[in-house]
Amino acid sequence: MNKLSNEDLLIELKAPFPLSQVRWRVTNTANSRTRGQVVPYADPRAYTDRLNSLVTPQGWTRSYETTTMNNITRTKRNNEIVTGKILVICKVTIEGLGTHSGTGEEWADEDNALTSAEAQAFKRACSCLGLGRYFYDFDAPWVDLDERGRPKKLPAVPAWMVPENWRKGARHSGKPTGTHGNARSATNPTPANGNGKHNGPSNGAAPPRSNGSHRIEEGKSQVAPAQNGVDLDKQIAALEGAVGGKLYRWVLREHGRANKPHLVRDLRQKKKILDVLESATRGLRRMEAVLDRIPEAEVGALLSKLQAPPLNEIGDMPTLIHLVQGLEGISNNGSHPSAA
Repeated sequence: MNKLSNEDLLIELKAPFPLSQVRWRVTNTANSRTRGQVVPYADPRAYTDRLNSLVTPQGWTRSYETTTMNNITRTKRNNEIVTGKILVICKVTIEGLGTHSGTGEEWADEDNALTSAEAQAFKRACSCLGLGRYFYDFDAPWVDLDERGRPKKLPAVPAWMVPENWRKGARHSGKPTGTHGNARSATNPTPANGNGKHNGPSNGAAPPRSNGSHRIEEGKSQVAPAQNGVDLDKQIAALEGAVGGKLYRWVLREHGRANKPHLVRDLRQKKKILDVLESATRGLRRMEAVLDRIPEAEVGALLSKLQAPPLNEIGDMPTLIHLVQGLEGISNNGSHPSAA
């Protein structure tokens, strides 16, 4: 086996998995339960197979650190129960490239909780090295679900997710391809954690952006695994002034089904809300940077051209993303209204 250079190795790590290894998971469902968003993911064995084929089993290692949190109250099947959390840190080392880590978590009362948390942590660590990272770029579409909550028909994958096309140069454009109705999170599509469950929000490895097209900027909230709900509530509440009341309430309702952060009982949902709000603040900063380069007298015409509301009326993430990308596109192309 010829050893790849680090540059070639990184390229091969980033390549998509064969479609035969890609699985699909329902993450969000409509109130009727007849429609849902699906995201792709791969079993941890696909990750290990890729690493073994590229660097041999002797060329990489992984290690796990596991801790538990006890006496945590959660709502399950409309009942409050006292349970715990399993928290896992996985470190993946590839000879010549170094070590990256990822975190995973699962409720202790769930089936195969430790396996799920380990799979999540392992895949998140791998994504730092490029492996499975492309799952974050998939914009989760809505599909019809059967009576058991499974997709009646799987979505067509874009050309860049096919390994042969990827190696020929097909790449994700970086622009959301889903509709604004997808209501995806601002950060990370979240492909699944390998536990195959079809209920509740995804807590998966790579893959994000929540499950949708609302990713404004790379990066995720770096929440410490042992951080409790009270700390998260404080961080979430502190961002209300930064993003504005309308957008703040939209994020809470969309990702927590609540109007106040302390009413959200699931710690994963709290983290997702914080991720989305932090992404919103980055998007607003990007928008302000563009507006600083545009004469004030032209702003109104630009918003009209983009069919956008007044800046103080932005009330959801799809609108914010549309506005940020539209303004950046116009600014980069030099096509201000006066020149159009």
